[in-house]
Amino acid sequence: MAHETEDIDNLIGNVLAGEATADEKESVAQWINQSDHNRAYFEHLQLIFDKASSKNIQLQVDADAAWQKVKIQLRQPTPKEPTNYWTVLKIAAGIVWLGFLVFMFFQNRVLEEQNQRLVIKTDKQTEQDTLLDGSTAFINKKSKLVFTYDAKKNVRKVTLNGEAFFTVKHDIKKPFIIEAEEVLIKDIGTEFNVKAYPEDSIVVVNVSSGEVQFYTANNPGLHLKAGEKGIYDKALKAFSKILKRDTNVLAYKTKTFTFKNSDLESIVTSLNDAYDAKISIANEVIRKCRLTVNFNNDRLETIVDVIAETLHLSVTKTGDEVIFSGAGCNN
Repeated sequence: MAHETEDIDNLIGNVLAGEATADEKESVAQWINQSDHNRAYFEHLQLIFDKASSKNIQLQVDADAAWQKVKIQLRQPTPKEPTNYWTVLKIAAGIVWLGFLVFMFFQNRVLEEQNQRLVIKTDKQTEQDTLLDGSTAFINKKSKLVFTYDAKKNVRKVTLNGEAFFTVKHDIKKPFIIEAEEVLIKDIGTEFNVKAYPEDSIVVVNVSSGEVQFYTANNPGLHLKAGEKGIYDKALKAFSKILKRDTNVLAYKTKTFTFKNSDLESIVTSLNDAYDAKISIANEVIRKCRLTVNFNNDRLETIVDVIAETLHLSVTKTGDEVIFSGAGCNN
């Protein structure tokens, strides 16, 4: 008899936990319909489980306290009805067991919330994505971004290798911090671009709107506002600020370029970065040729042809490589 009672308790436990098979559910249903006593027993356990599962209560499982309550009931049976010691023991064990299951369920859920993580890695293509907090990031080619949120510490953290433009969902209670090697960028309600490739000698931050704090653990760094550019020299471990807005900093995202009396060398660098192109200059004499021109989401081939025509240069194309050459240029 005890073995049968134990079996039905196990089946009921599986049903209440949502882990029962179809056959187990049918067995429990048949057992419930056998008597009013069985139905009352099931409903009592179901009530305990429902109360324990409620999000509105704070669950604390204390097996010793439960056992003490059982012993009190054993010593003080109700005069109207004999105490069924086995039933009391099973209910007490059920409370502890169900409580433990619910505790573990919500504990695991809390741990998952505290360790939210998103990894974005790009190769030859850019990518735009929404982070777990609702902020957005446009990630340049050959970059890796790891977003983590620690609910316990209320900190949003991004580890960046490469380049990305961030539009941060500002929350003063949940700081948003970017870590790029030894430097940190803390959002203060912002849209900003971070360029931090491991092979580069500098880390560059351009603020489009709002403000950021650009610093290291040992250096308070710079407070940057909209239109300002901050540079960190890795070798010197020093910060510097440039107040002139960089019009082409987001060209990898927008494919919009504004060149004002720019030299050919810097133009080629910008195009290579934005298009992942292989444009080179054949001779020194044309590197300093200057050009004023705007491009708005044009094809790379069109841009190359316009530059060559304007500066009277020749273009040689070999596979995916483009080479500018010429005797000189008219500025």
